[in-house]
Amino acid sequence: MYKKPITVFEREINLGYITSLPLFFYLKEIMTPKNDLILNNFFFNNFGKFAIALIAFFSFIFLIGNNTDQEWLVIQYPWGQVNVIDSAGWYFKGGGSYWSYPRNWQVEYDGIHSFKVVFNDGGSAVMNAMVRFSSPLTTIGKRSFHQLFGGDQDAVESAVWAHLSDAMKSSGPVMSASEHQSARRGEFTSLVQDQLQKGLFEMKRISKTLQDQYDDKGKPITVYATEVVYDEMGTNQRIARPSPLTDFGIIITQFSITDVTYDDQTQRQFAQKKEAFLSAEGSKAQREKEVQERLMVEEKGRREKAESEAVALRRKAEEVINAQREKEVAELKAQREKVVAETNAAKELAVAEFYKRTAETQAAQYLECAKLDRMKAQEEAEAQIILASAREKSLRLGGAISEKERVLAEIERDKCIGVAEKLANIHVPQFIISGGNGGDSNEVNGSLMNMMLLRQLGVLPVDKK
Repeated sequence: MYKKPITVFEREINLGYITSLPLFFYLKEIMTPKNDLILNNFFFNNFGKFAIALIAFFSFIFLIGNNTDQEWLVIQYPWGQVNVIDSAGWYFKGGGSYWSYPRNWQVEYDGIHSFKVVFNDGGSAVMNAMVRFSSPLTTIGKRSFHQLFGGDQDAVESAVWAHLSDAMKSSGPVMSASEHQSARRGEFTSLVQDQLQKGLFEMKRISKTLQDQYDDKGKPITVYATEVVYDEMGTNQRIARPSPLTDFGIIITQFSITDVTYDDQTQRQFAQKKEAFLSAEGSKAQREKEVQERLMVEEKGRREKAESEAVALRRKAEEVINAQREKEVAELKAQREKVVAETNAAKELAVAEFYKRTAETQAAQYLECAKLDRMKAQEEAEAQIILASAREKSLRLGGAISEKERVLAEIERDKCIGVAEKLANIHVPQFIISGGNGGDSNEVNGSLMNMMLLRQLGVLPVDKK
């Protein structure tokens, strides 16, 4: 249970007692027969001063108090005024009554104050708990708290115990003892703490089949259990009875279940369940061993199959590599032969181009020579004609030409005319075929220019439209 701190009154009595002890021992030491007369005269002469000092000393002790930072006080003066002392330091008592409260409680409920919880499968357990809670924070809350409990700290602890007992008993039927022992202990603690802070939740009765629990006939055991009811939104629990601690201003800061002791029958049930679990685990281990052996055989077959496939794939890869290599060699050989053929063809084409250009050059030379010969003949014919005409004109003018000379002149004239006609009838090429290497436009343009000159000179006939 909670260990009460020393009260303010006891602390002040002890303070007065402790401060009085040095004076008492000092007087005891000096009270000797030798000094008795001197002391008596001293006290007799200063009695009034000692009385005033003594009254002031005890007045200071009993009229002035000191509050610690871990507590708060409620003081009621003789004239009826009530004050709440919520700060640390000195305060004026004025002969009033006062009560102290700790700001924070830490209470351990065990022994006769422990809680018995019954689960939905009939099993039960005795639980010890530790609760930390704080007193009200506001001055009005502290005043109301004092009015409710009147300085009795045991009553505060009993109020918390009563509501915690209701929360424990309300949370037990939600689960079975086996579920609480195996997996839902944290859920149980959380459910109790929520009800301790908010209030008791609304519960409904449901039918539930217990897992791993069977009757004598081997059928699953069905029990009646309770379930928390939520609101329409399904997020908050419905409160059946609000927490009285909220009305008291008590704030729960920590809750823990420190010890759980199940009843003998429940423990025997746990032992049977443990044996069944261990047996099931043994069977499971045996099954797993057999599965592992089967898996080893299957894996061995897969491994052998994989090795065979790997060998076949390796052979296939080698054949593919060889075929690819042969293909690349054939392609390289064909490429080399193609390059050789192209080189030879280019060489032959170059030779043919050379011969062609040589022939074209010779033809151009022959054409130029023929053109020059024709021009020479034409010039000579024209000269003969001009000479003959001149002679004829000279004779005609002279009037003395003889018949013989006339005849010779006519013969010379006719010869020149015949030569000119024969030169005019000389056949020269009408079409010149010129080829180029790779589209050489300069040679083609040169050939066309030559043809135009030949037409203008009359060597080539002009097309008649």
